[in-house]
Amino acid sequence: MTEQILEWKKLPKNMNNNLHSICSYMAMFPPSLPHHFIEKYSNNGEVVLDPFSGRGTTLLEACSMNRIGLGNDMNPLAVLLSKAKSNVPQKGRVLSKIKNLEGLYISEKINIGSEDDNIKMIFSEHTLKQMVFLKKNLDWKKSNVDAFITALFLGAMHGSSEGYFSVSMPNTFSMAPNYIKNYIQKNGLIKPNRDVFSIIRKRLEKFYLRPVQKGKVYSQNVTNMSRIKDSSVDLIVTSPPYTRVIRYGQFNWIRLWFFGKTGKQIDKKLFFTESTEKYSKFMTNALREMKRVLKENGKSVLVIGDVKERTSDKVLNLAQVVWERCAKPLGFKLVEPIIVDTISDDTKVTKIWGKKKGNATKIDRILIIQK
Repeated sequence: MTEQILEWKKLPKNMNNNLHSICSYMAMFPPSLPHHFIEKYSNNGEVVLDPFSGRGTTLLEACSMNRIGLGNDMNPLAVLLSKAKSNVPQKGRVLSKIKNLEGLYISEKINIGSEDDNIKMIFSEHTLKQMVFLKKNLDWKKSNVDAFITALFLGAMHGSSEGYFSVSMPNTFSMAPNYIKNYIQKNGLIKPNRDVFSIIRKRLEKFYLRPVQKGKVYSQNVTNMSRIKDSSVDLIVTSPPYTRVIRYGQFNWIRLWFFGKTGKQIDKKLFFTESTEKYSKFMTNALREMKRVLKENGKSVLVIGDVKERTSDKVLNLAQVVWERCAKPLGFKLVEPIIVDTISDDTKVTKIWGKKKGNATKIDRILIIQK
């Protein structure tokens, strides 16, 4: 393994595209990374897949670079964000739908009595009524216009400025309810009356961009992506789960309210383990499926972080484990030595927990393999 000059770090992290930042999401890589590898290993019109699509970073870069972006994820928040970024409607249609919804809301009687107390703790009655109305009237699964409005909505749910619906909060991901309750009491915070429609319009002006190409997003188990045909993908760029580093449901429980799901429900659907053996078995099955959908000589770029064992200070080189135990036995070829990417403290989201930040490390490794 060799440490290299990382070409993508010379590029703008966000690739000058505000759409990447429409909604925060845990543990995402910078858009410059997939941009670099998409440019290096694919051509115009080819198919780029991210089977763990998260907030849709790879898809958006692929579609912006005139590739067909495909995404897959089991988290409904990830599916929504990936869909919104890879199938962006015309701006006029979005504005028209917002105006239509606002008109319907005026004559609607909304009852929020049955809403979760933890949600009512964060939003004023005025704001929550608008939120409940949009939750009931946005069909994000069937309409790309509704999906884009939903992405604007979810990105504004909670934060520290007037551009968010919530009481002022320290982070744009979900801290535990008791933490939020204590934070509100400690700081004497009052829930503001925000106009949801107005904020969504402002966010549309800030984040709107329409890529040159469209993509598709699925929600299937990564070990059986049956809706993707054999030998149909030119390139995979993804970051698979590590060994129990991030609970994507728990840290998104506020946004998951929109989907009628709890953090625990989502985390049960997603893969977590502290066992290297179980992780290796999962990645073997996932890579077998990736090999099925890849064209002959197609490549997979896997971003995999080192992890600390919870019971010791030992650091596990997970990328090396995936190569030796999973990819190599399946017949994949190593394209180049595993790349070492040292992440600065400023860009690691987990820095906010200090000594309690879990088993993430400052080292990501990029494993590039070929069918």
